[in-house]
Amino acid sequence: MSKKTPEQLRDKKVVEAFDQINKAGQQLLTVFETAKYRTVITLDHEQNDKYPNLQQECISYFWNLTLSLNKQSQLVMYFTYDTEAAAKFGTKIFNTMIRNIMKYTAVEFTKINIEDCVRINTATTEVHNFFYKRFVDGENENTKFTALPYRQDVKE
Repeated sequence: MSKKTPEQLRDKKVVEAFDQINKAGQQLLTVFETAKYRTVITLDHEQNDKYPNLQQECISYFWNLTLSLNKQSQLVMYFTYDTEAAAKFGTKIFNTMIRNIMKYTAVEFTKINIEDCVRINTATTEVHNFFYKRFVDGENENTKFTALPYRQDVKE
């Protein structure tokens, strides 16, 4: 069994953090009665020759969370929040997502410093248009749609 390099250990922690952030974010969506607000689109880009740096992506009406390789071939996460979602629902979900990102990438949590892997777009953008475009494009072997279950027991 070969020993992992520091870069491999770092990338492993970045993937774990991405998965935890994604899971925590999806839980935030389960309070919405309307299915479109509970729907997430996950994309596996690893076989995508058109965009070789992209690895994984999770898109909802509210945000886009992307795992990608930077110019040094290190994994990084990009987070962008939707303008319309912020206007319609306020910033509670946005703020909670930022807290989740900071929690799951903090060196105290990961034991390996991956804090520099986070790129947060501080200006909201039109993520929902990208979300709808993915719906029009449809599911395929690399794109999956999931309508999360509605949890009536939890209030927004």
